[in-house]
Amino acid sequence: MDAGRGASSMQRMRRPDLIAHLDRLLEPGRFRDYGPNGLQVEGEDEIRCLATAATASLAACQAAVAAGAQALLVHHGLFWGGETRVVGPLAGRLRVLLGGGVSLIAYHLPLDAHPEVGNNAVALRRLGCADVGVFGDKDLGRKGRLAEPLPIAAVIARCADAFTHPVLHCPGGPAVVQTVGVVTGGGQGWLTSASAAGCDVFITGEASEQSWHEAAELGCHLLACGHHATENHAVHELGAGLAARFGLRHVAIQGDNPI
Repeated sequence: MDAGRGASSMQRMRRPDLIAHLDRLLEPGRFRDYGPNGLQVEGEDEIRCLATAATASLAACQAAVAAGAQALLVHHGLFWGGETRVVGPLAGRLRVLLGGGVSLIAYHLPLDAHPEVGNNAVALRRLGCADVGVFGDKDLGRKGRLAEPLPIAAVIARCADAFTHPVLHCPGGPAVVQTVGVVTGGGQGWLTSASAAGCDVFITGEASEQSWHEAAELGCHLLACGHHATENHAVHELGAGLAARFGLRHVAIQGDNPI
């Protein structure tokens, strides 16, 4: 964990003000998402320390409480689909958050899609690509161009370094590539859109059985670089930026998930 700013410079802000700022930045109303964006669990009204994590796991919730955070900002929140029962792991996570007075703030697709602070935009920057536009449903995917064409093996090595994760290669594109499409996490379903947008290689977190065949038939490489690994950077960069802007302490909870 990264403690960020020292206590001597620490200020505070009201939780509604932080959420209002994030709503203006990320525009969750643009998306029909799998779960609620914004405030998911209400904790203390004043925030002095903001924790960030890719996923609101039990370990992340416990780490946020231990760090003295009043809010935990995540990409993967607690509520998905039509789930309404507070039992099992969900009950355990809520017990920790509510017991510690920690608000849970989650943004899913809005944090994927943002052109500057989003998962896809951050992934392109980490790969050294110049952002050249969007593709796919609701412009969720982003594409970029490498400064110069590279052999696919070099791009695979660059992905392994950028995401600190093994890369599963579903071959299909040219031996030398330049145009790169990205949808982080479970974005393998955007391979067809990436190919139609002129991408030589499509980077995501996971692959499905059909991804192997689709990559070959569409003529576009698919590189699966880990769901957690591809989405474990933007939320921390966002948190650090919020802390710097509003004078908060920031704690980055990295977690460990090989999937």
